[in-house]
Amino acid sequence: MTILQTSSGKGWGGVRLLILAIVAGAGAGVIAAVYTSRSLEDYAASLLEGRRLPQVSTQQPTPIPGTYEEALSRVRESARTGIAVVMPVSTDSFAAKSWLKDASALGYGAIVSDDGWVAIDASVLEGVKNPLKDIEVWMNGKRYAVQTVVRDVQTSLVVLHTSATGVSPLAFASTNGARSGEMMFVVDAFGGVFPAAVAQSDAETVSGAQPAEVFTTDWMLSASTSSLSSPLLNASGELAGFVRTGDAHALPMHQMLHTIRSVVKIGSDAVSAFGAYSIDLAHAYNIDADLRQNLRAGALIFSPDTLLHATVRGGPAAEAGFASKDIILAVDGESITETTSLAEILALYDPGDVARCTVLRAGQTMTISVTLGDASSLVY
Repeated sequence: MTILQTSSGKGWGGVRLLILAIVAGAGAGVIAAVYTSRSLEDYAASLLEGRRLPQVSTQQPTPIPGTYEEALSRVRESARTGIAVVMPVSTDSFAAKSWLKDASALGYGAIVSDDGWVAIDASVLEGVKNPLKDIEVWMNGKRYAVQTVVRDVQTSLVVLHTSATGVSPLAFASTNGARSGEMMFVVDAFGGVFPAAVAQSDAETVSGAQPAEVFTTDWMLSASTSSLSSPLLNASGELAGFVRTGDAHALPMHQMLHTIRSVVKIGSDAVSAFGAYSIDLAHAYNIDADLRQNLRAGALIFSPDTLLHATVRGGPAAEAGFASKDIILAVDGESITETTSLAEILALYDPGDVARCTVLRAGQTMTISVTLGDASSLVY
């Protein structure tokens, strides 16, 4: 993660089953979030510990509208208040009519908190030398300067902080396990809505082991629908991801959730670390049958070469007792599947969390609990 702040800051440096709307004091704002398979009660308690959180909502996700027209109406309503426009800095003082339809727009973002945090895809900033000086963000007809820029090193996500208050954040979609053909909508702040079905979950061909925290998949949409990077909403008008500039690839919400939640709460991203090399069996080829054990999905702990251990010495996985050739099947009951990787599950945990892994070892199933570390202090 890289953070860029204004002169008052520190400079460059380091979603799922239920939706949480967290109303936090002390500048944390309201942030939409999607919960994992861990119990809501445990998660809510951890948020309340040591923090002033007047309200934790356990509202169930809104049912998907039954018709295309209903979906389109809901998407447009969400876009009306929840989409931001990233523009080059302008010295004019004209009202919104001067920038509506302005061809100089760099891209579109999603409002993710009520106190001015906006998420975008990094492609919006291509060619921008200094985001703090060179861009501004328009929300609901008003312009705001950028105060902080946080770049996620794991994905193409960038989160911007502005001086806006009282804005309406988009709800977050539960996107893990989205199926081919699921309808999505690419939207902009000017009323443009473009249908774009998920064609497939695009994956890199795995040729060997890599750190367990590395994402290997993204979404491939049915078509490239916009020349500018834009938020991707589902049929309920919830933020499902971002389409990259001039591309049919999309960054899904579940890969961004932890970063957004962390940045809005504390201004930086605390990334959890497992500390082992793994192979995603669902997207791996030419894996020995004895190693695969007839499994279609799972995370095989394995060394990338003869010079490295499968687990990082002194790291969380090694300390918990994981060994080469172990296959992780699930984490806290959340199964690793063809559409849900180990990295995507681990990304929803914080450093210090205990993850209970269901592991297949030499034909026997067991549970191994691991206390996750901090990625900033782990060296592969």
